[in-house]
Amino acid sequence: MHRPTGFTALLFAAMQLIAVVPVPVAAQADSQLWRWVDAESVFCVWYLADPEVAAELVPPDIRLRPASATASVPEVLLRIVQDEPRFAEWIPGMFCVGRYSAVAADGVPAGTMDKGRPMLLTLSALAAASAYGQDAGWQLTQIGLDAGRMRQVANDARIGGEQARIRDRTGLAGEDTQWELAIEGVKLIWSGHTSGAARVGSTRSMSFGYAGSQNSMWLVEFRNAPSEEQSQVGALRIEGDSPLARALKSSPMRTVGPLGRGGETTLSFRRLVSGTP
Repeated sequence: MHRPTGFTALLFAAMQLIAVVPVPVAAQADSQLWRWVDAESVFCVWYLADPEVAAELVPPDIRLRPASATASVPEVLLRIVQDEPRFAEWIPGMFCVGRYSAVAADGVPAGTMDKGRPMLLTLSALAAASAYGQDAGWQLTQIGLDAGRMRQVANDARIGGEQARIRDRTGLAGEDTQWELAIEGVKLIWSGHTSGAARVGSTRSMSFGYAGSQNSMWLVEFRNAPSEEQSQVGALRIEGDSPLARALKSSPMRTVGPLGRGGETTLSFRRLVSGTP
C-alpha cells in the first residue's frame, strides 16, 4: 500500500536534514580510553639514553629526568649508574611492545585478532620531571599502532600514532623465538626465549605527558595487568638512524623485561590546555 504523497515528501525532507546536521566526532573529544585485552605477549625494553640524543625526542619545554633522580627503573640499570658515575646524568628510557587479541576505544570495538595476527601497540618514553606540569614522571615520545582501525581513531582524536610492523621469524622446534619490529626509522630484532616458571603477573601503572598531533597535549595514564609473566633471556639488536634508534644504541646496556600474557592494558588520555587540565 502506497503512503500519501505528503508523507513521502516529509520523509525525504527529514533525510535531507539528517544528512547535513553536523555529527560530533572523536577529534572534538577531550578524553579517550583504549582497552587492550588478552595479551599474547607484552614486555618493555629498558635503557639509558645519551642526554643530547634524548633531547631530540621530546618538545623543547620538557625537562628530562636523569637516572640519578629516577628510582622506577630495573635494578640492573641502577647498578650501572652506581658503578659508572658518568651515566648518572643519562636519561632512563623504555620501549614497550604488546600484542593483543582485541582492542576497544571508549567502549567501541576497534579491532580483533584475525588469522593469527594480533593487535599491535608500541610505546616509547623517557623519564621526565613533571611533564607539562602534571603528576607525570615520563614523557611519551611515540605511539606505534597496527591494530584494526586504531590509527584512524588516534588521528581523529588528535592523538596520532605511527605505523608499526612486527614480523615473526619461524625456526625449527626448540629454537629461540625471533621477531623483527619496525617503526619510523628504527628496527628492533630479538632472538631469545622465556626462562623459569611462569608466575602471577604484576600490575604496572605509569603517568605520561604526551604531545599529540595538531599541537595537542595530553596526560596519559597507563596500566598494564597481565594474568601471568615469565622472565626472558636473549639478544636484542637495534638498527636505524632515527633519534629513537640512536637513543637505544647509545645505552651502555639494554634489558628486556618479563613477558606478560593475558589480562589487559589500558591507556587513558586527557587533553590539557596550555599544560594544565
